Amino acid sequence: MAQANNVRCPVDRDSALVVDRDETTATKQCVPRRARRGIFLLIALVVIAVSTMAAYSFTDLMLAYDESTILSGRKTQADMLVESGTELARLMLAQSPTGREEMGGVDNNPAMFQAINVVPDLDPQRRGNVTVIAPSIDAMGEFSGIRYGLQNESARLNLNVLTVIEENYTVGDEALQAAADLGLADTDQAVVSDNIARELLMSLPNMTEDVADSILDWLDEDDEQRDFGAEYDYYNALPTPYGPKNGPLDSVEELLLVRGVTPELLFGADTNRNGIIDPIEQTYITTGDQSTASLGWSAFLTVYSREGNKTADGADRVDVNAEDLEQLQADLTDVLGNEDWASFIVAYRVAGQSGAMASTGGDSDAAEAVSQASSGQAWSSSVLSTLDLSEGKVEVSQLLDLVGATVVVGEGNDQTVYQSPFANEPLSMATYMPYLMGLLTSKDYDSMPGRINLNECPAELIYGLPILEEETALALVEARGEQSESENRRFETWPLVEGILTLEQMRQLLPLVTAGGDVFRAQVVGYFEGANQSARVEVVIDATTINPDIVYWRSLSHLGRGFDVGTLGVRGEDGMQTLSIAE
Repeated sequence: MAQANNVRCPVDRDSALVVDRDETTATKQCVPRRARRGIFLLIALVVIAVSTMAAYSFTDLMLAYDESTILSGRKTQADMLVESGTELARLMLAQSPTGREEMGGVDNNPAMFQAINVVPDLDPQRRGNVTVIAPSIDAMGEFSGIRYGLQNESARLNLNVLTVIEENYTVGDEALQAAADLGLADTDQAVVSDNIARELLMSLPNMTEDVADSILDWLDEDDEQRDFGAEYDYYNALPTPYGPKNGPLDSVEELLLVRGVTPELLFGADTNRNGIIDPIEQTYITTGDQSTASLGWSAFLTVYSREGNKTADGADRVDVNAEDLEQLQADLTDVLGNEDWASFIVAYRVAGQSGAMASTGGDSDAAEAVSQASSGQAWSSSVLSTLDLSEGKVEVSQLLDLVGATVVVGEGNDQTVYQSPFANEPLSMATYMPYLMGLLTSKDYDSMPGRINLNECPAELIYGLPILEEETALALVEARGEQSESENRRFETWPLVEGILTLEQMRQLLPLVTAGGDVFRAQVVGYFEGANQSARVEVVIDATTINPDIVYWRSLSHLGRGFDVGTLGVRGEDGMQTLSIAE
């Protein structure tokens, strides 16, 4: 027994001494250690590992959901930032033009429109700003960079007024020949400018006659095809037939339905629709045209431009064609502060002759009256008492009718010709023209659509204006690029005041051009300084009403932020100081 109890196992790491306690006599035996592997320990480890992975996966999923919620919330915040920027623009446009100027203006006002902090936070990832941005035009009328503000929609050519211009402003051969005789146009232009609407379209880069005529055919109400156009028969023969609009467009993008208009022509290389050609977009330009051409026609066209019939202070202008002449005299005296000016306008309504009638082939009596103007007497307000103010027999077709005009009082040998106090002379014009153009009107309307803003439009549209020679148009472009504090620059007659255009040229262009406009376009970008979340929209706001109305809203968020954060602007931790600005 003692010998049995003294059994020893060989020294082996894989063996162990085991006592068999089932026998009456305890015995010891050697059992290989490999027979006692830790299988349950392994199972436990596997369970723990699987549980750990499950917990990790669940935690990772929860973190992903949390991040998704944060991103979704920031996207919603970015959308709200955009709405805040839009309301900021509406608030600005609710002011009168004078009020806007006192607030820094809408053209380029970084203090009002760049990196406005809406969501203050010490963490740039959560600091939300909004920037209102628009394309800029350099001194020569070419698109160049950006500015912080709004773009006047009147700086574009309004497609929906082209047929109206065509019907009411077709320059005949006789008028063009007269303009050529005066040096206002050349004889070649007198041959081709029989359709001003087409000429305005032809001013666009890469425009052709067939596309121009097709656009006009799409707009006009008839089904008569123009020389190079397309009407119902063409569109009906397409694989997917449709008919022409034969009416005003709802948006510029509708031009894609017109024969010959392609996305490349309409939008150019500006694939992200930010209004400028980015370096990466520049690589897609294969033509040798200037950058303005690569932006496409959409940068030059609109269907929204309008201008209100208000003064700079927001008051109604005085209609010089009002029926009650006595009340008209009182109103004119009140706003003009000059009795001679006010009384002459009323007298003109009774017995006036426009100074332009002689040069445009008016009747012989008018021509004779105008020829006597140089020897006529100076106008005095006391003369008005000799006239019958019960009825106005003469209508002022445009305010420039009053410049160089005459009033004939009496008959036969007692006839006296009085000269207009509004002399056809630049120095005098510099004094009275702001009163005429800023406070008075010859049309009773709330708003007028479609005139082109001389001060803000691209140079191409100025070169496309009818009757002007290229040298005259170039002089106009160069002059507007010069800095001037003259009040006359607020009105479309400034080229006349500065001697660039003659009175007859200005009269011809006045129905087409303006220096105002009350509909504005901008891109509004909501973004976070340290994060990629952003929202971007293009919006058009009509300020011809008391409460500016949003007439166009298009999300561009799917095309990206459009501008880097350095361009949009970065605010400090206090949300007040701009740390970086646009290049």
